[in-house]
Amino acid sequence: MDTALVKLCPACYEENPISEVICRVCMTNLASVPPTPKGGKPEPVSHEAASLHDMPDETKHAVLSLSRLSDGRIMTVADGAVLGRSGETGAFFDDERTVSRRHAKLDFHDGRWWIEDLNSMNGTWVNEKKLTVGLPHPLKVGDILSFSLACKLKVIA
Repeated sequence: MDTALVKLCPACYEENPISEVICRVCMTNLASVPPTPKGGKPEPVSHEAASLHDMPDETKHAVLSLSRLSDGRIMTVADGAVLGRSGETGAFFDDERTVSRRHAKLDFHDGRWWIEDLNSMNGTWVNEKKLTVGLPHPLKVGDILSFSLACKLKVIA
């Protein structure tokens, strides 16, 4: 059993030697990253300032968690988030060249989450149904979002 320790980059998930202070791939500062076992699962990516436990009950529903099917990475976003390779979700999609810079938008209103394709190159799909550009589509836990054949996300909370 390999018990070697590495520093897992929080931005690109590259396994770096524990002596590294800057990621070899994306140049992220690793000075405060604790060593973890090699091959360990990455920590969830969070794009919110506070954890769900610190938020008032009335705002907890306005946070959505998505899991990337290819590697299990988790992204948590707030109402109004734009998913894609640029902006606040860029690090989550930086290795997905088939995802547009501004691919889709997530909104919470009328008590539920909605996704809207932003005229992306490869389209946005929910449970294998292609969305019409600019027409919001409701989401529920368990839905599978596809931004290309290679990039699939599952709505987990």
